[in-house]
Amino acid sequence: MVALFVISGLFALICYCYDPKYPPLRWMTLLLACASSAGLSRAIIESFIPILNTHHMNFNWLNTFLYYARIITGFFSIYFCPWGVLMHAIVYSERFSNKTINNLKYILFTPIIVMIFTTTYVPDIVPDFKGLFYWGVPYIITGYIIHLYSYFTESDPYKKKTRFITFTIMHPIMLSALILNYIVRVFDNHHEYWRYVIVFMLISFSYFIWRAFKQDGVGSMNGIKIKYEKQTQIKANKAILTGVSLMNHAIKNQIFRIVTGMKLIKENTSDLNHLSAEGINMVDSGSDHLLKMVEKINSKTQDITIVKKRNNLTEVVDGVISELEVEFVENHIVITKEYLDEDVYAFFDKTPTKEVFLNMFKNAIEAIEKEGIINVRINKKGKKAVVIISDNGIGITKENLEYVKSPFFTTKKLKDGNTGWGLYYCYDVMVKSDGNLEISSQVNVGTDIKLTFSTKR
Repeated sequence: MVALFVISGLFALICYCYDPKYPPLRWMTLLLACASSAGLSRAIIESFIPILNTHHMNFNWLNTFLYYARIITGFFSIYFCPWGVLMHAIVYSERFSNKTINNLKYILFTPIIVMIFTTTYVPDIVPDFKGLFYWGVPYIITGYIIHLYSYFTESDPYKKKTRFITFTIMHPIMLSALILNYIVRVFDNHHEYWRYVIVFMLISFSYFIWRAFKQDGVGSMNGIKIKYEKQTQIKANKAILTGVSLMNHAIKNQIFRIVTGMKLIKENTSDLNHLSAEGINMVDSGSDHLLKMVEKINSKTQDITIVKKRNNLTEVVDGVISELEVEFVENHIVITKEYLDEDVYAFFDKTPTKEVFLNMFKNAIEAIEKEGIINVRINKKGKKAVVIISDNGIGITKENLEYVKSPFFTTKKLKDGNTGWGLYYCYDVMVKSDGNLEISSQVNVGTDIKLTFSTKR
């Protein structure tokens, strides 16, 4: 039981530290804390107290402290678990509004308050398993159903895979706890079948560890890190898109008012001097330019849905290079290729990925002020395909390098409709493709763009 306390507590800490602001992880932390509390509760009477008695350290104040620790951890572990299972399922499903979740959180907590008065505390805590049967079991079964429903109705392939992994990790614990801890104990609390729950917890933890150290896997330590980075990126992107959409709408409305106002002035003013006419024309021209900018930003900030298929990565890169051949010649740029494998296949969405490569090469062209070289390397590393695009252009300063993947950040002049959205778009595409985009650069030396793709579905 000490091992259960330590292992569950460690996993609870890992979950919380990964992203303390991510609601599903907070509820997962609560569930792991319940398991850790269960281990501590049993360890108090099975390990700590016997050891203290053996060493004649059974002081009254210490016995009192351990008694209350046993009561609190026992109550918390047995009653908070069903509530945590259901709330985690509700939050993780993404099928409920924040207001509904907030209301359910308090409504579903009500039975726990009732259990305070139906639980026996002297001489030791004895949970009200009969009362728990009528609400705890339905909570866990409902959580089970919500998890399955959210998996089968998920349209995003990445999220579907993530839900499957989460469910397979939680499934042994949820099912064993439901049967052995909340159903069997109503009818037979003497044989302690609930102890076998620990076996299923170890199976789940072992599965998690296996995925964590699986080389280059989606569940590898690096994969787990990327997974949560991706979730953060998706949440940030959603917030940005919402804000940009609202801003675009507001700006567009005001531009239309300006255009309408100028039109009314023109139609209702017969004699305009030269300066007034020129001023109106300037406002018209500026309004037209702003409208084009707003439309371009709006077209670039639509949420991207990635549908991955197995494609020839080498072929896509070569296609983009051929498409830009005239620009390379006009700018006196030489393209060199280092393809370690003849054909490299990876899983990605062809259309947005082609846009990514177009953006990367155009940035390289702009970075090279005169004659220059762009080197393209493609190789396969384990379950990853890597494309590195290097140029010997002006490079990016260390200060700017930190922000180049941020939306609307640009070091270029705001002309020709440049919005500062290009690299952010590329990064968004790569993250949603289960890949990555990394940039390294030195001023007056050049820039390396590393694009990583998955070769496994």
